[in-house]
Amino acid sequence: MKNIRKFIDTKLEKAVSLKEQFKVLEKKDWNSLTVLLELNIQLNHLYNVFTSNEAINEEGRVIDNLGDEISDVLLQLSYLSYLEKIDFSSLDNYQDYTYDRLEGLSILFGQLTEVFLEDYEYRFAKARPGFATHKEFITDRIIKMFIIVSNIADKYNLNILSEFDTMYDDATNFIKKSIGK
Repeated sequence: MKNIRKFIDTKLEKAVSLKEQFKVLEKKDWNSLTVLLELNIQLNHLYNVFTSNEAINEEGRVIDNLGDEISDVLLQLSYLSYLEKIDFSSLDNYQDYTYDRLEGLSILFGQLTEVFLEDYEYRFAKARPGFATHKEFITDRIIKMFIIVSNIADKYNLNILSEFDTMYDDATNFIKKSIGK
């Protein structure tokens, strides 16, 4: 839990800054739904690290760096948090949340996607028991996803802060190269 608190305190703004830098390469503006789509891609890259198999791998593409894929997931969660103006002041209430299994990310992602589709009026809206508003539910699911990612990193002895910095440097170099600087 202390790792995710430290990430949020020291890297959240850096993540938002990186997503803003990527705008020079994008043709359209992103909203919460498009960030969810990208989060889905990055979650599946994370799955690919653990389940790499010739029958399902994309030919010519190697996705096997756990630290990089965790950093990509954290990047998307960070930007989604920014767009949704998530308040992390309740993070300390999750001290006992120790879930660390990969499939939990998929389940929480599905729940998060469903509530966003409801908020964007693609699905009928329903109450979320235990939550007064969808915003509370979204905050809870995002915080839990942050914690699970951190717990997975801890399980594999990864330092998410340094992994994120490495990904950040790689991404900024990619952006500079892509725009010819």
